[in-house]
Amino acid sequence: MNPNNISDIKNLSELQSNGSDIVYKSTKINLENNSYESSIHKLSKNKWTDLKKSTNWNFSIPKYSKNNKLISFVKTPKSSEILDSLEKKKNSSKTYLVVKNGNSEKVIFDTEDSIVNYVWSENSKFVYVITKEWSDEFKKIENKTDQPTVINKLPFRFDTTGVIYNKRFHIYKINISSLKIEKIVDGDKESLLSISSLIEVGSDLYFIGSQHNENGTMLEEHIIKLVKSKLVKINSGGMFNQIFSLKDKLYAVGLRKRFDWPTNTTILKVSENGKLSFLEHAFDRNVVSVKIHNNEIFCLYEDSGKTLLRNVSQKETIIEEDITIKDFNFIGEDLYVIANSFSHPDEIFKLVNGRLKKLSTTNDDFNNNVRTFDCEYHRIDTGQSDIDTWGIFVGKNKPTLLNIHGGPASQYGYTFFDEFQTYASAGFNVIACNPRGSTGRGHDFLRDVCGRKWGVNDVHDVLTSFKKMLKLMGIENKNYGIMGGSYGGFMTSWVIGHYPKMFKSAIVERALLNWETMVGTSDIGIGFPEMYLLDDMNNNLNLYRKKSPITYANNIITPTLIIHSEKDYRCPVEQAEQLFSNLKRRGVDTTMIRFPDESHELSRSGKPNHRIQRFESIIDWHKKQLT
Repeated sequence: MNPNNISDIKNLSELQSNGSDIVYKSTKINLENNSYESSIHKLSKNKWTDLKKSTNWNFSIPKYSKNNKLISFVKTPKSSEILDSLEKKKNSSKTYLVVKNGNSEKVIFDTEDSIVNYVWSENSKFVYVITKEWSDEFKKIENKTDQPTVINKLPFRFDTTGVIYNKRFHIYKINISSLKIEKIVDGDKESLLSISSLIEVGSDLYFIGSQHNENGTMLEEHIIKLVKSKLVKINSGGMFNQIFSLKDKLYAVGLRKRFDWPTNTTILKVSENGKLSFLEHAFDRNVVSVKIHNNEIFCLYEDSGKTLLRNVSQKETIIEEDITIKDFNFIGEDLYVIANSFSHPDEIFKLVNGRLKKLSTTNDDFNNNVRTFDCEYHRIDTGQSDIDTWGIFVGKNKPTLLNIHGGPASQYGYTFFDEFQTYASAGFNVIACNPRGSTGRGHDFLRDVCGRKWGVNDVHDVLTSFKKMLKLMGIENKNYGIMGGSYGGFMTSWVIGHYPKMFKSAIVERALLNWETMVGTSDIGIGFPEMYLLDDMNNNLNLYRKKSPITYANNIITPTLIIHSEKDYRCPVEQAEQLFSNLKRRGVDTTMIRFPDESHELSRSGKPNHRIQRFESIIDWHKKQLT
């Protein structure tokens, strides 16, 4: 796989069912337009059709009405079309919510803001829509203003969003027959900085919303009930990914207390007074998402590098293969999933006799024309823990790249990862593991890097598993490179600052390098440091400095490429500047590459040309240093 092949991969998501058909979204890259294109496809009676194919528009968020008679979707102009229309003052900058009945289509709602999500009412007569005001990129063109920003609260910006003061979330209620539109939640009035997971329970609406606290020093997340046009906070202080209902009872996926992080997100009962309690079916893994089928709870969860499906109500794992399941749904009792594996991108599968049967051919062209590599897996005893470790072997005399994931609460594993495939195709052996601090292995494992263990237990696991994996794979070439982004960038810079002769090449991406400055500049600078270091900077500045890679930068002699995004507000670019300045002044072989108009998400969802340039820069750097 070469960097340009990212345009040959289709990513599938948003799997929906009406009991007889399924629909889903497919997204791919258009290199010519430097954009992403999304279409909606349908599977009905074993026949595949394009429900809405991307042209000048992108189509997303397909949903069936509760009576299963109608299907709806969001129609959005591509980014280039939006910018062009704003400059020319055209109406095509609007986003539309469309309802399809047979062959006829009707626009029921349009907005110059973005549609975040929407839900159908239980009687299928109404649709509730969450909107978010446009980002600064578009507002600047539209308003042509250059006014100062007045800031008096924290946080004041989010990664991928920018300054949040002038952005609000709203909820509209649309009658699909009369097309009457009513704003039922005014984000300006309520100072709502986010709204998610909107659901209807009986005659009531619930949603997850966030606001600044009274002191303006952090965001608080609430489960909110809409009562006669008033917002009633059912629960405050937790951290939630999703709310859902079963038999008119409310449930949440998340944490009971925000500062319990890091710990596994789990399914929680929400009482009428807002008290959160664990399910009797709870299990010690990170819950990703939940759906209800036949009055039973099904969830996706992370386990040792896999993302699997579990019937929570029956305490039974339904699918347990070496895969990552991204989404699932049912047609009757038949289960359908979107899943991928280490060597094959997304496809639609059906569960048949306890095994997954591939139905779609979405990425067959890619796999037939592009060489991909399967993995070698070992659970390695590091003397302190047993660590899930994967490798791609391309040759015993080839150089090897150690990859370290971000988070640290995330996982590598049995998923199609374009990075591993690209590096292997470029002639590098690849090794990666899930050290303590990763998800997929339970609460104690996840928290075993907190406090004074930060930069200790995780480093031990990564380096020990790397050394043992080299022997298990029979690799003789001792030219090693190390790389990682975000927390992986922290680990990379930490390792080359403590073991300066171990690696001959390093790439530090979007890294956390200095806790002290991260506190005041990151969008998670309030909370995240305390959660992991278990202390406040004002109370223990020495700990923050001791746990910062920049403190040990004078030890670094490894040739180091630093990659960062100009609009990274998670790990702001000043972090990269500190490391680059130190290395350059001391004569260490170093280069910094800064990508304009990109966020912390560059490698995953950045502009396609930037993602390709990033790949090329990484490969060129490692080849220069290791071959």
